[in-house]
Amino acid sequence: MWLDNKFLILQKILEKEKGSLLDVGCRDQILKKFLNEDIDYKGADIVQNKQNTNIIQDFNKELNLSDNSFDTITALDVLEHTEEPLKIIKKLLQISKKQLIINLPNIAYYEKRLNFLMMGDLGNKYHFSGTKNQDRHHWFTNYILIQKFISLNFSNYKIIPVFKTRNKLKFLFYIEKYLYKIFPNLFCWSLLIIIKK
Repeated sequence: MWLDNKFLILQKILEKEKGSLLDVGCRDQILKKFLNEDIDYKGADIVQNKQNTNIIQDFNKELNLSDNSFDTITALDVLEHTEEPLKIIKKLLQISKKQLIINLPNIAYYEKRLNFLMMGDLGNKYHFSGTKNQDRHHWFTNYILIQKFISLNFSNYKIIPVFKTRNKLKFLFYIEKYLYKIFPNLFCWSLLIIIKK
């Protein structure tokens, strides 16, 4: 099974952490497999997982979680699906005691650009179907816009680039990491943002 590189990065970031963690938009709770046993993991999503262990929560509505109730909160590839991401980030920071970790996709990544140029398609998250779809993106997120959004709204943060590993020959991965230094908007797959309280 292919796994997004963000999980390996998070595993390193959280390897010495203890306490509670709320994984917002967790679906099948993949992140849990990468955490140490000192972390008390809870998953929250709009849908239930197969094990029936998710906290059911629609993050476009009022959040029914108490302030300072989790040490760390993660929201991986979730906020681009919400109507008011800034409002949700602020609420998640209230719920967190220490930090909020977000991942946002870079839609300007060169493979997505080529696919749009050749096929006219950015992926099923942007399809114009005329029907309501909970899994669609509300926002066009790219490296530049994410950097600007975070710097305008928060002061105590760190941004880590995530590089695509799926369907990549190993040498291409390293070439992209090098080219990222010159053209970050083209060669960064997604951005991992850590906002400290």
